[in-house]
Order: sequence, then C-alpha cells, then structure tokens
Amino acid sequence: MAATAPLDVVFFELRGLRCALPLGVVRKVLPMRNVTPVPLAPAVVRGIAPVQGFILPVLDLGVCFQPAGDETAESAAYRFPKDKLLLIETAPDAGREAVRVALAVERVVCIGTVDEQHSRVPPPRPSFLSATVLDTSGPALLLDMERTIDYVRNAISAVIGS
Repeated sequence: MAATAPLDVVFFELRGLRCALPLGVVRKVLPMRNVTPVPLAPAVVRGIAPVQGFILPVLDLGVCFQPAGDETAESAAYRFPKDKLLLIETAPDAGREAVRVALAVERVVCIGTVDEQHSRVPPPRPSFLSATVLDTSGPALLLDMERTIDYVRNAISAVIGS
C-alpha cells in the first residue's frame, strides 16, 4: 500500500463545528463586510459581497449541518459578531472553470497538516464532506470544495426551477 502525501489544511469553526479545507484552495482570510442578501436565494447563500474587485457569493455552509426540517435552526441571515470570510478559489480542470467564492466562518483557528492514516469516513450528511481528519487538537470535518460548489449549484437550480 502506497503512502499518501500529507495534506496542508486550514482549520476553522463553522457554527460550532471544527472544519478544514485544503490550504491550496484558500486564498485569503478577510473580515466580513458589506454582505447583501439575495432575495429567494437558497439558505446556503448568505448573500453577495464585493471582495478584491469581484462580486462573490458568500456561502454559509453551516445551514447544511442543521437537521432537515428543523424549525428552530438559525436562519441564514444570522451573523456571528466576528464572522470572517475565507476567500476560496478552485483551479480550472477537466472542462471546469475556476470558481471563486467567499465562505462565511466563525473564526479561522490555524493551519495544519493531516494525512490519510489519520482520517476517518465522514458523516453521511452533508454530501460535500470528504473525511473526518484528526490532528493533535482533535477531529475536524474536511470539506471537498468541488463537491461543495456542486451542492450550491444544485441548491440554486432547485430555487430557479421552482
């Protein structure tokens, strides 16, 4: 069995959950400013915001971790007082263009390294989780950015199609 290369990740908190993203897709951490809600957008889209010369969708993936049909769940408009934005950019490949979005997070914790031998199968929901990774601070949910973007596209298509 071949050894896998370590993966550098950014650890962050998302509605109280410890999560991680590959460092290669995170371009910058910015303060949350000037987010404009988008009428009729799915809950995962908190709004749009001007970020470094682009108007980007601001995603609140925390709503994806709420139980389905939970009427007491926090609304997508809820804002933690010190929310940050992770500026995310995926590389173009295999006929897919690059994607640039801003991810709303409670706080960025640190940068670390994980490897496959310290990962476990992720929870079954939401579908964009690729693993539960472990480091010295404990477990974190590793997000797959490509599947996350597909999830958001499908949510938007469902709203547009209805």
